[in-house]
Amino acid sequence: FSESITGGLLSSCLTNIKDASKVFEMGFIVYSNEAKIRLLNVNPEIIDRFGVYSKNTVEEMLNGNKAITNADIIVAVSGIAGPDKIEGYEVGETYIGFMFKREKIIIKNIYIGNREEIRLKIVEFCFGEILKKLKDMI
Repeated sequence: FSESITGGLLSSCLTNIKDASKVFEMGFIVYSNEAKIRLLNVNPEIIDRFGVYSKNTVEEMLNGNKAITNADIIVAVSGIAGPDKIEGYEVGETYIGFMFKREKIIIKNIYIGNREEIRLKIVEFCFGEILKKLKDMI
């Protein structure tokens, strides 16, 4: 996982499951722009040009995570949990990226609620999408 808006909640939910270490090696909490750039090699020009909460930045986060971990399933999330909109992005506006092997999917969702509710809805959505994809692979 490459987590910004969820701040480690995805990783925490997964590691709460017994034997998670059999499928989860590492994750990245990259809340700041600097962390995205330093840890995931996100191109700062992408952040400057498209914004940190953009589809383009999430794609960079996916690519950086893949380069480091070579994991079969990668998730990257960025967005606004509120309470205020930032850089023209509305509260709840979120980009969620998935990489299954080499297949990339980036989805824009808008969630309603307070910070905690938005973050929990993102986590539910992410695990739901992962489960759907795993069922398709069986």
